[in-house]
Amino acid sequence: MSKIEKTITVGTVSKHQKKEVEKRRGRLNEYSLAGLGIGGMIGAGYFLGSGLAIREAGPSVVLAFLIGGLIMMQVLGAMTSINVNRLQQGSFRVYVEQFLGHYAGFLIGWALFISSILAIGSEAIAMGVFTHYWLPKVPLPVLATVFMAVIIVINALNMEVFGHIESAMAAAKVLALLAFILIGGWMLFTHGGITAHHPFASRRGFFPNGSSGLLQSMLVVIFSFSGISAIAMASTEVAKPRTQIPRAAGLMTFGSIGLYAFSMLVLVMLTAWNTVSTHKSPFVHAFDVIGLDWAAAFFNIVILLAAFSVMAASYYTSIQLIVSLSEVKKGPGLLLKHSSRGFYRYAWLAVATGCLLIVGLSFLLPSSLYNYLVSASSYFTFLNWILNLITFLIWRKKRRETETFQSKLVWGVPGAYVTIFAILLLFGISLRVNDFRMGFYAASSFVLIITLGYAVWKRSAPHMEQENRE
Repeated sequence: MSKIEKTITVGTVSKHQKKEVEKRRGRLNEYSLAGLGIGGMIGAGYFLGSGLAIREAGPSVVLAFLIGGLIMMQVLGAMTSINVNRLQQGSFRVYVEQFLGHYAGFLIGWALFISSILAIGSEAIAMGVFTHYWLPKVPLPVLATVFMAVIIVINALNMEVFGHIESAMAAAKVLALLAFILIGGWMLFTHGGITAHHPFASRRGFFPNGSSGLLQSMLVVIFSFSGISAIAMASTEVAKPRTQIPRAAGLMTFGSIGLYAFSMLVLVMLTAWNTVSTHKSPFVHAFDVIGLDWAAAFFNIVILLAAFSVMAASYYTSIQLIVSLSEVKKGPGLLLKHSSRGFYRYAWLAVATGCLLIVGLSFLLPSSLYNYLVSASSYFTFLNWILNLITFLIWRKKRRETETFQSKLVWGVPGAYVTIFAILLLFGISLRVNDFRMGFYAASSFVLIITLGYAVWKRSAPHMEQENRE
């Protein structure tokens, strides 16, 4: 998650938060918003997790990212349509609750929090993998734990400077991918191809694992696009939401699809797909293969620092998420206690406990935990996207006469229905992969826990409104 996602709340907002929103209004335009959105989207899930997608799909991973981009475009269009018409702090948890009921709102709020914790754990493990490039004798779980401890301490110090650092790292990640595309393209142009066989020479070469491999890779591809809510969360920071948010959404959509697809295209043409793994970033591996050791080392430094900044911001966001849930009495009241400088010590401790438990599992599952975390987070993304699409469909039927804007990214009602069907299809196919299946079991267990928590909350909240306001 990017820094601009710090603006998220999960219900009503306090007077202090409203003042902060007014202070931030007009701070971003469509270009800066799109740039931060793309930078916030690109994390270890792509720099490392894309190796999982390549192993499943082979060279057809390029097509997988184009399809994933199309699905993402429909979801983002649906989100933007509602948000521009009903600009509201807290956005999608609020919209989901308004149109789908209290349970859906409770579910999406806590699912976002748990998904955030899982994402932080996956980033910590990825950082361990990146550092392992220079320290191969140090166990990966130890490296991941050290990075997690540093992030926890940084957030205890409440270092707002990391917001500026993350913005710089967002630009660095984009520039790193552009550099990879340019350097890799130059090598291909001057050397006539690096791999022993052309990946696009035959259908078998393009689909080494068949069409099923392409579809099975989509779970990881969707995970790489999961940060699209950054646009919505920053909606209160632009001066002209009705024009700037749609433009930013378009720039973010086509910018991210272009970066992902072109970098994947260059990657599968530089190196054989079956040599890629999650023990090293596939981009670093590609530079090693073509003999550019200096580029491999530099790229590894950039993505390590980028992952570090993303993890620091995600940790902060997780604290804000759980505090916001508690503010609307959907979480423990204890978490609202804070110091005079605004430090929520118990919320910080709750997030620290969850993150350390996740990373601690790497000592028991050193080789497969990253795969489980990515897949579990991806299933939460599936849930989030489907709920947002259903909310869009209901909003279309119940929208007010003044709510006339609809994003050009979403192809209306047919586009929403087809996208929901596509997500459900990909969900079913992904369960054929053992590691993904384990992630599904984990995500399902969390959904069950959230559901039980809702039953307890509902029983203890007799004042809960019986009808949702539109």
